[in-house]
Amino acid sequence: MPASFDTLIRGGRVIDGTGNPWQRADIGIAGGKVSAVGALTGATARRTIDAANRWIVPGFVDVHTHSDFSLILNPTAESHLGQGITTDVIGNCGFSAFPRTPNNRRLMLDPEGVDGSWSSTPEYFAALRAARPGCNVVALVGHSTIRQAVLGKAERPATAAELQQMRELVREAMSSGAVGLSTGLDYVPGKFAELTEFVELSKVVAEFGGLYVSHVRGLTDTILPAVDEAIAIGERSGVPVQISHMTVFGRANWGLSEDVIQRIDAARARGVDVTADVFAYPTAGSSWGPRAVFPEDVSLYLRPSDEALRSMRTQLQDPKRRAEIRRSVDERRTMAKKGFYQEMRIFGSWSEIFVEGVGAGSANAALVGRSVASIAADRKVDPAELYFDLIVEEGEAFSSVHIQISENDHKAFIEQPWMMFSTDTVTTSPERAGDPFNVFQAHPGNYATYPRVLKRLALERGWLRLEDAVRKCTSFPAQRFGLRDRGFVGVGAAADLVVLDLDGLTEGASWLHPHRYPTGIDHVLVNGVSALSRGRLTGERAGQALASPAA
Repeated sequence: MPASFDTLIRGGRVIDGTGNPWQRADIGIAGGKVSAVGALTGATARRTIDAANRWIVPGFVDVHTHSDFSLILNPTAESHLGQGITTDVIGNCGFSAFPRTPNNRRLMLDPEGVDGSWSSTPEYFAALRAARPGCNVVALVGHSTIRQAVLGKAERPATAAELQQMRELVREAMSSGAVGLSTGLDYVPGKFAELTEFVELSKVVAEFGGLYVSHVRGLTDTILPAVDEAIAIGERSGVPVQISHMTVFGRANWGLSEDVIQRIDAARARGVDVTADVFAYPTAGSSWGPRAVFPEDVSLYLRPSDEALRSMRTQLQDPKRRAEIRRSVDERRTMAKKGFYQEMRIFGSWSEIFVEGVGAGSANAALVGRSVASIAADRKVDPAELYFDLIVEEGEAFSSVHIQISENDHKAFIEQPWMMFSTDTVTTSPERAGDPFNVFQAHPGNYATYPRVLKRLALERGWLRLEDAVRKCTSFPAQRFGLRDRGFVGVGAAADLVVLDLDGLTEGASWLHPHRYPTGIDHVLVNGVSALSRGRLTGERAGQALASPAA
């Protein structure tokens, strides 16, 4: 008797997520699981997806998100499902939505206008399940959240009694389903803690087989001792280490990727389990060019938009105002950059600002992809005046990007076998872009990280073999975060799947217009349920709160 399935995907090229070469196969799905892979001739199903001339990959596992509140307040998770993400890891950078006490509310990722009914970790998981999120969710507990619950705003090491209270809160979180502890050591209050505190809390995490996940103490000139600290925590506590959004900010620090890679390779050689994740973009934070160039009142810092460009254009056409803006721009460029925020958000050279877009048919079309410095050098003009002129000439069609990361560093990190991808974003939608749970400036990675990895980084630039790029987005992160039945296409795996057209795959989102969906993603299934069908989001919410196996 022919097999019968809930859903049958026929005739696709399957990349199974493990790094194996693709194979032509049908996939049968029943009860939310993959129940057959191969030539399923004669099989029947309630629903059939024709995947001829399409590729089938596991759903993407995003190991670094800040969707703790958004998945409850906007559980449809459009920006992530629309690019094929089927699992979010939340609670990163030391900040989690639990445990939530009067002492630790309104931390960096707990903004005004956002609230929740829970306090303890079990209550948060209950609220998450009740919200029925569109994607699966894996949770870390945040060190800063724990610390402020116990110490408040104290700028000092924890006492023995306080450390014991923190241990108990970590233990409660891990026993309730958290998969690890995260830290954010560029931020208050995590930056006030010392090595011993992290080691002692990580020993609790190790009891549950969890991870230590860290935004390390500086991704700029302090990156080498910061990486050493993360390795030391793993070595002394016995816990595996994940270094978050690995990169090197600041031109003076470019080239340090080689030293970072050597340190991690050496740690792994002596038995310390260290891995990392990386952006798909050579930017973060202040990536829209005018944010980095202009003072905040000129760039309308939080709103990369046509409105902002119209305002800048008007101001730059007034000679007196233009001169004032020029002075402030020069001050920003030449100021000494101190620390993570300034290195990331404020440009230091016109060679970091690239033209990304101009109007259709514009005489400036040949400038797209070039730095302002190189264009100005060719034309023998002042780069600031050139940039101002481009805004005046192009108006709302103009887009530029602040590239803070060396391409050589970026490529070197991406190529490492211990490196996976992440977005560092919040699940959102174009319709909810103004809601307070959107705690970050809009970035195209919200909608286009994984299409960019596959199309631009793998197929166009050749930085990764396609099958290896898929592995770094699926089975590797799933394995790292304890998801034993996800991240691969195989019998018994959860039916988290993406059907896509690689030829038609585009990022969609840009620096100026970040709230745009990619093209070329035909179907996204979460636990066998269609979250995106024929390129359109369905509104179905079939995600699960995935607790640690040790909980």
